[in-house]
Amino acid sequence: MAVALAAASLSVLFPAGNAKQVRILHIADTHAQLDTHWEYLPEDPSHLHQMGGFARIRTALDESRAQAAGAVFTVDGGDTVQGSAIGAWTKGEAVIAPFNALHTDVGTPGNWEPVYGPDTFRKLMGELSEKVICYNFHEKATGKRLFAPSVILERRGIRIAFVGLTDPTTTTRQAPAEVAGLDSTRIDGLREYVRDLKKREKPDLTVLIDHTGLAPSVKLAHNIPEFDIVLSGHTHERVYKPILIGKTIVVEPGSMGSFFGQLDLTLKNGNIDSYQYRLVGIDAATYPENPDVQAMIQKAEAPFSERLREVVGQTTAPLLRYDVLESSMDNVIADAVKEAGHADIGLTNGFRFSPPVAAGPITEADLWNMLPFDARLKSGKASGRQIRAYLEHEMELVFSRDPFGLSGGWGPRPSGMTIVFTAGVPPPQRIKDVRIGTAELDPTRTYTIGGCEREGEPMHIICRLQGVENPDYIPGTIHSVLKAYLSVHSPITSKREGRVRATDLPPVVWSQYGVLQKLWNIPGDAEGVAVPGRVH
Repeated sequence: MAVALAAASLSVLFPAGNAKQVRILHIADTHAQLDTHWEYLPEDPSHLHQMGGFARIRTALDESRAQAAGAVFTVDGGDTVQGSAIGAWTKGEAVIAPFNALHTDVGTPGNWEPVYGPDTFRKLMGELSEKVICYNFHEKATGKRLFAPSVILERRGIRIAFVGLTDPTTTTRQAPAEVAGLDSTRIDGLREYVRDLKKREKPDLTVLIDHTGLAPSVKLAHNIPEFDIVLSGHTHERVYKPILIGKTIVVEPGSMGSFFGQLDLTLKNGNIDSYQYRLVGIDAATYPENPDVQAMIQKAEAPFSERLREVVGQTTAPLLRYDVLESSMDNVIADAVKEAGHADIGLTNGFRFSPPVAAGPITEADLWNMLPFDARLKSGKASGRQIRAYLEHEMELVFSRDPFGLSGGWGPRPSGMTIVFTAGVPPPQRIKDVRIGTAELDPTRTYTIGGCEREGEPMHIICRLQGVENPDYIPGTIHSVLKAYLSVHSPITSKREGRVRATDLPPVVWSQYGVLQKLWNIPGDAEGVAVPGRVH
């Protein structure tokens, strides 16, 4: 079922003739998900599917490589070493060997690559067998690039210029300790760089590998038409039908290693003569595990096997995190924070990572998928006026008219607070109604809030809300608080409760790009992204 849906294809055909064939295979946002895991498909909402796992990814990629008519290039879009227990417990090291066994040729770092600190970031990127490229990761003090901005790869007579770009807000949005001394904001001059690269190297194709998100990727394709292809990552969008901006092809391949993109091109007279694209679902029923890669994974996980399987709670319904407005997974976390902090409001970030947790036992591994760090918790006081301004700012980062104004994951996920807003208006006019419990938010009243600490930030910041008064630590960490909450409340039955609602959007939103394209009429077509009820 999953593969049949996920492997839908689109062909755009032009006159045939003597030409070169090239296949580009694209993975992104695998988030250290070494093992096959549950996956949710909005087009099949009644079931979870077993998908992904690095050993199955290797099998699927090998099959695609073997079937290709011409040259094959395998590309990685970043967010590789963070997102699971085994990633966190080994600071990314356990991910390196299985990932290298996928035989990717070139990649760019994601925003979560520096999660274990700048020194470990450099070390891990140096251990990857792929060519790591990035135009905009610099040393803050010297302005020196950490990586080459581009690379020329040649195979079977095909020369491709790959350019790397990471999320420019990485060093302003990640925890300060993670990105100390780094700067991702310097992206000026990119078009001039690409023009010079094409003039100097005369490649058959010029490809951007970016970790900026789908809406910014579309904008980049519009602003820099010298790119033939933009391979997007970061927003975990499942693009089934390529977005065509002028002559530039834009795609994004989902996340968690559950999918990869397969783009076949025919080149003729220096141009793309035809192309065909498939988003391939890596379904466990279709792709067996590569035994060599699985052996690597088992070796890496062996010291932690008992801890990974430890049951910490029970759920009667799947816990999901893919929806833009509200998620059942984050509701549980926010509820636990609120309870532990005896707060009026519990907050947690709207992260994008984590596959679903199926109904049944919640394990230690699941806990680390949900939150692949064990942060301390803080509480403090904020006025209703502060809270409203904070919510306006956070919504702008999710629904900005300017794609380059987007940042982070989704908006904050609350407990004890409901938010009604209008996405398709400019700030500061989005927030229409905020309730603390059942009472309307009072701008003059002071409320207690709780949330996770980001290492290295000032005490007066909680979940990016600045100027908090009387901040203090809540006893324990987010994991100990979650375990305590689950021990008391299991089995939990978490579901969407309308905690965050938009007046101009449906109750469930799966695609940020689809929303933005319709709200602001940004370039491109949203018909190819995954939405509930659509079979591609």
